[in-house]
Amino acid sequence: MEGLMVNLVNIYALTSGLERLRFDQQVSAFLDSLDPRECLVLGGDFNTILEERDRSGTEQCLAAANILQEIVDHHSLLDVWRDHHPDDVSMFTFVQVEAHRSHHSWLDSRYLSHFHLSQVCSSNIQPAPFSDHHLATVMTSLCAERPGPAYWHFNNSLLEDVGFVASFWEFWLAW
Repeated sequence: MEGLMVNLVNIYALTSGLERLRFDQQVSAFLDSLDPRECLVLGGDFNTILEERDRSGTEQCLAAANILQEIVDHHSLLDVWRDHHPDDVSMFTFVQVEAHRSHHSWLDSRYLSHFHLSQVCSSNIQPAPFSDHHLATVMTSLCAERPGPAYWHFNNSLLEDVGFVASFWEFWLAW
């Protein structure tokens, strides 16, 4: 896209814990083969959650969650929805109703390289008809342009701070 290499990876993780664990390991190995300088968009149904607040009444495979967390950390990914709506704990992407009870979880995520997150315009979750999963959308403006030089502003009052001046001299001499 406009000179920027974007890797779009869509995941549908298996529901069985042991099979999902093997699958997540394969996904991790595949993602490691990608160029880390390129933009990575990782999305799909991961069939696991990373935070306790992201589920109600469903079992959790901790090993699969650990692998997903390692993938997210290793590739510097952020969940776009969670970044844009950090305090919204009422939204879930999976809802299952059975025997007058409902279970809901945050199984579907859209992860983006953290250094491209500023280019996201919006993220949304909407109910999808005829599905137990909601529609998760992300609107972004990806381009290869990097910001140009910026002006650096210095707070002159720091020159009166003895601790700051001493730290600066120590850093400058070492550098």
